Amino acid sequence: MLTGLLALPVTLAVGRFSLIYWDRFQAERAATAELARPQPAPAAYGVLGGIRLEQGRLAEAVPLLQKAADIERASRSGTRDSLSLAKALIGLGRPQEAAAALKQAEALTDKAPQGEQARTLFSAGIFWRQMGRKAEALADLRRAVALQPDDWVDLGPGGREKSAGLSGYYQKMLAAAEQDR
Repeated sequence: MLTGLLALPVTLAVGRFSLIYWDRFQAERAATAELARPQPAPAAYGVLGGIRLEQGRLAEAVPLLQKAADIERASRSGTRDSLSLAKALIGLGRPQEAAAALKQAEALTDKAPQGEQARTLFSAGIFWRQMGRKAEALADLRRAVALQPDDWVDLGPGGREKSAGLSGYYQKMLAAAEQDR
């Protein structure tokens, strides 16, 4: 009985991991099939590009994420793919292209809800910091902190959600960036 109780947390963790892996496998399969169609759904580029990024297959991720970021820019539908593209390009050691992707993400926030603006600027600030570009990192992180003064995230018209500890996390990362030499 005691052994069964002790095995429960391990079993739950393995089960959860298996579900996550299965979901990603299903998403990868669906996105690959969608991209094989003559007129694929635009979201398939970002989905498969994001999966390739998670898998560390950066060279495969970049063209997919570039297409997704181009679609994102044209439709002004968010910043996730532009930020993912920047992350992949940083990983490949292509900082100038990564900077262009970050600038695109920053520009796409001008009409976004306050919470999305803060999230995008925070992520961009972290990426700028990884590239050693302190001025850009501090500018974006300061704007993110100013846009996210508490843990209530503005999602746009009529939408708000609480994300416990979010504003404190943003402030900690800004403080860390300010300490960089």
